[in-house]
This record gives sequence, C-alpha cells and structure tokens, in this order.
Amino acid sequence: MRKLLLLALAVSCKSAPEPKVPAAETAPTAVPAATRMAEAQAPAPGIDLAILDRAVSPCDDFYRFACGKWLDQTPIPPDRALWGRSFSEILERNEVLLKGIVEKNARGEPDAADPFAQKVGDFYATCMDETKAETASLATLRENLKSIDAVADAKSLAREVGALQRGGARPFFNFYSRQDAKDATQVIGAVDQGGLGLPDRDYYFKDDKKAVELRALYVDHVGKMLELLGTPDAPAQAKKIMELETRLAKASMDRVSRRDPDKTYHRLDRKGLMAAAPKFEWSDYFAAVGAPEVQALNVSAPDFFKELDGVVTDYPAARTYLRFRAVEGAADTLGKAFVDERFRFTRALTGAKQILPRWKRCVTMTDRALGEALGRSFVTLTGGAESKAMAKEMITGIEKAFEANLATLDWMDEAAKKASLYKLHKIFNKVAYPEQWRDYSKLAVGKESLLANLQAAAAFETARDLAKIGKPVDRGEWRMTPPTVNAYYSSSLNEMVFPAGIMQLPFFSPEAPVPSNYGGLGMVMGHELTHGFDDQGRKFDGDGNLHEWWSPAVNKAFIERAECVAKQYDGYLAVDDVHLNGHLTLGENIGDIGGLKMMLSALRAREQQAGDTMGAARRDHVPRDVAGFNAEQQAFIAFGQVWCTNYRPEAARTQALTNPHSTGQWRVNGPVSDTPDFAKAFSCKAGSPMAPVNHCTVW
Repeated sequence: MRKLLLLALAVSCKSAPEPKVPAAETAPTAVPAATRMAEAQAPAPGIDLAILDRAVSPCDDFYRFACGKWLDQTPIPPDRALWGRSFSEILERNEVLLKGIVEKNARGEPDAADPFAQKVGDFYATCMDETKAETASLATLRENLKSIDAVADAKSLAREVGALQRGGARPFFNFYSRQDAKDATQVIGAVDQGGLGLPDRDYYFKDDKKAVELRALYVDHVGKMLELLGTPDAPAQAKKIMELETRLAKASMDRVSRRDPDKTYHRLDRKGLMAAAPKFEWSDYFAAVGAPEVQALNVSAPDFFKELDGVVTDYPAARTYLRFRAVEGAADTLGKAFVDERFRFTRALTGAKQILPRWKRCVTMTDRALGEALGRSFVTLTGGAESKAMAKEMITGIEKAFEANLATLDWMDEAAKKASLYKLHKIFNKVAYPEQWRDYSKLAVGKESLLANLQAAAAFETARDLAKIGKPVDRGEWRMTPPTVNAYYSSSLNEMVFPAGIMQLPFFSPEAPVPSNYGGLGMVMGHELTHGFDDQGRKFDGDGNLHEWWSPAVNKAFIERAECVAKQYDGYLAVDDVHLNGHLTLGENIGDIGGLKMMLSALRAREQQAGDTMGAARRDHVPRDVAGFNAEQQAFIAFGQVWCTNYRPEAARTQALTNPHSTGQWRVNGPVSDTPDFAKAFSCKAGSPMAPVNHCTVW
C-alpha cells in the first residue's frame, strides 16, 4: 500500500523543507486555545496570495516563493513535531469535528447515522477517564504480565507471543493477511520481520553522535519502563533487551531492500517456515493468535527467522523482552508516569515539546478502534454527493492524461504500452467512504479499562484480518478510515483510494477555483496513479500479480530514468548534514514528478473541453487571472502551498532516515525542476535552479 504521506510524527515518529530551525523554536512555549481554534478554521478557497514571498523568484526557489511568509509566520505548536498548511491543519479541523461526534455519543446523544455510536461514546469516555488509566488499565496490564512471567518453555513462549499479538502488541515479528503477490486472487498469511523498539534497523548500528546518544536514551527508557513495573535490576534487564533487539536488527532487511517486492516474496508456506525456525513452536503460536489452520504463507525475510530461532531459546531474556513490549504497547492507556516516560523517549525522535492533550489522543485511539463507525458520522459533516462526483470527474481526467502521455513515450515498446494501458484501464477507484460499512457488532466495549478496550479492538481487527486467509479477495475493503488525511495506491489490488479526510481545503472544495483543486487534490490523484508505474508498482501487472511484464530493454530504460531521480534526490539536504536517501524515497519522488505532470495535462484538457480556463461548471466563480497569475500558474502555486511545512530538526532527521517521502521543500522544488512546463509557465531562464538544463523524467 503506497500512501501519499505518513502522519505519525505528531504522536510517535514516522513522517519534511527548510532545514533551518523553524520559527516555532523562538515562539512562546504555549499556543493559546483561541489561536489553536482559529488555526482549525478552513482557509479561503484558492491560492493564498498573502503567504507568497515575492522577494524570491519562483525560478530560483519555488517553494520559498509559494510558502515563504507562511514559513516565517507560522509556529509549530508545542505538541507537534511538524506543522503543515495542509495535512496538519486539516487534521486539526478533523479532530475538532470528531471530538464533537464522540462527545455527543458519550453523553448519550447518539448519531443516527452510526448504529455503533454507543460503543464509540463508551470507548471515548473510558479513554478520557484518567483515574481509570491509573487503576483499571494498570490492573489489566498486570493480569497480562502474569502469563508472561509464567513463560518457561517453547510452547508457553509461542502461546504468549500469539496472545500479545492478538491484543495489539508486536513482539519479535509481524503476522497478518495479504494477497499472494504472484496470485492476486488469493489471500494468504504473511510473516514478516519486526519486534524493534527503535525506528529502523540502522539505528542499532550507526556510529554518529546522535545515533549513539539515541541508543543510550533508548536503553535508559527501557529500564525506566521496567522500573515502573517493579522489575528487579531493571537497568541490567534493559541492556539484555537491547542485545536481543540488536540481534534481530542485524538479521533484518534494510528499508531500501524492502522496497523491492521480489526481495520480500518467499512463498515458503507453513512447512517452510517451520524448517527455517524449528525451535519456535509455530503450531502453538498460530493457535494462540487465531489462525490455527493456516498453511499458505509468505515469509518476507527468511534470514530474520533463522536468527529468531536462536533468540527465542533464551527464556529469561524473552520473558523480560515480552514484559517490555507489553508495557510499551500499553503505555498510552496507563497512568501519568508511563505516559510521561513514553513521551520522554519519543520527543527525541520528534522534537515535540509537549504531549498532545488527552482528548486528541483519545480521538485518535477511538478512530483506530472504531474507525468506520466514527467515519459514518464524519462523512455526514464533510462533503456530500457533489464533492464525490467532482472528485471522480477529476480522476477520470487524470487517467486520460496518463493515457495520452503513455502514447508519447519513446522508451517503451508497443507491447509495454499495451500492457500498461490495460493496467491503467483496470485501476479501481474509491472516493470518500466505503460503499459497505464495517460491522462492529461482535466488538465488546466496556466502561472500565481503556487497555481492555484497546485489546478487544485489536483482537477484533486481528480476527477480521486473519479470517480473510484462504478466501477470495474483498475488493470493497478500505485500508484507511474516512477521516484519514491521506490517500493510497495498492499494487496488488490495482486501486486508488481517496478518503473524505483529504477531500478538504486546501486540497479541494466544490467552491474552490478549478486550478486550485487540480493543484491540490488533482496532483494527489496523479501521484497515486503514478505509483502504479513507479519502481515498485511497475512490477505488478494490471491484475495485481508480481512478475516481469515488460521486455528487458524497457526495464533497462526505466531503471536508467529512475536512477536519474535517485541521484538527484540524494543531493538534497533534509536537515543539518543529513541528506535524503534517493533510493528510499524513489517511488514517492517518481509519484510527485509524474503527478505534477498529469495534473497539468488534465487541467489543460479541461480548459479545452469547457472552452473556459475555470471550466464550465465554475466559469463565473472567479476571474480568469488571480492577481496576475493565470490558471496554470495558480495550479502550480496551489501545489506548492499544499506542502508548506515547518519541522523540528529532530522530526526532519527522523523522516530523512526512515520515511520513503521526501521533506516538503523537495516535494515542491524537486518535481517543478523536473517539469519543463513549469519553466514555461513562469518564464524561467534555462539553467536557473527551477529550470536546470538537465532534468529527470520517468513518466
């Protein structure tokens, strides 16, 4: 699943352009509530002329031109790792809407649109009860620890790993359902590497000062969490956990290697997995996790499981490791001491100065637990049939633009073009919300222990997910909840998904000028579509099967063009002395470059068809030009302003080291410098920074 952007930095640490310390570092440490509520208001439709930095030429630094005043004037709230004009501000507005929904449900005023409103309300109300976090949730955890402490042999260890995973923790490795990459009609099980507490396997081995400091902090954090549980000799136990995780990290594939689907496809099935790691009692594990009969399995990283086989025989170390994974996974549901200690560690990765207020954390937990129930109420408040119809029309235009561009490519032979056209025409699009909502009837939500509720929700989702193994693929399933501010493309399903959460300003509005909608959501659509033909997506055919469907000559031509992109982005500085990783970010960068090109082509086609720059449906909404900017210039500016983002240095560093998305500055300046039509639109001289003589283009 290829997402547009990962937005976990605000709470944990996964998600970018000025590398300088942002303005927020000198701002007050607290943002008044009235200011935050003002920030939650949607911007006016169209480009924002007030945030342009006209002292900078768009041909020298388009990102600064489009966002300069916003970057200078917008502080990062103390409880955030970054703050962006689109994703962050939409998330802020969505959280306010969701808060209203869950609070009404909790008061016993259920939304008629949601048959599970009472469960949503009970979940949220229990989350907001801090006293119960100190008592009932901690009691739930201590019950879990009793079975962990009883682990004494291979069978009890395997059963406990399965039980923890069923309840939402992720010790040692990951297990879930997935489509068979080489038979997309079949759902099989997937066993994958995991179990690490640091963001990436490389964090265990880097020898620079910051990496060494972070490892020391992590060991200290592990010890502090164990101390809160009353674990004897916690500092020494923390060092043993670090040693165990380091062994797992050493056997783990790196992120760049994992981007190659051929390297992660190993259809070993149950017998092959048992042969790779014979000392782990897989039958007991599968029974405990809820898939006792599973046979069809892909093992993403066989070498990892060979190393795991040696790790799991040290039962005292495994018990301590499981205790830590249990408390770390439960930390957000527990009392203040656990929450504060967890934040002490994560702030080193995000740079956030304060933890998010409890209501925001509880809204997030509720969305994760009952997302499609909460989503039913959310979509009644955010855009209706008009928005959905307009978005679908835009997607059609983007797809036609890709088809027209495909015919012009000189590096593809006719067979590859024909096969690519087949794939393009088979893409399935989902917009706003599911046609069939998820049924939460079997999910029991109590009013005492938040941790018990989270574990029940995790067990419900685990059972739902694993039940798909051996059954036909459900093409109606959504992998994001409707309020999610994101979008994705799935290679195996060959589908694009655009939740209602992202179909808002500044990306999109029925009231916005057409160029703004195309520069915002239209570019997102082009980005996701291009994912179907990036360095990963190109390996899957139109039916979602992994195999070579291009000739060697076409593959070679693609790789040459992709390497140009990788080398270009390798040269971009994210923060301090940390550069982007051109191969880690390759797919997203190809998506950005292609998405910008398809957006502009689709906008031009709409102009021509409607006979008016703004399109027939909105021709009387705004003048042809806005402050001297024509339609194409407006679309480019709208695109640039979507990515206006201030980062804390820690957040920019974490993103550059772990995230497949480039930082915001380069999500703007990279693609426009590779788009000759941008240079034409702004009359840039050849050789200027945004109009280099040599540029990279794949699609």
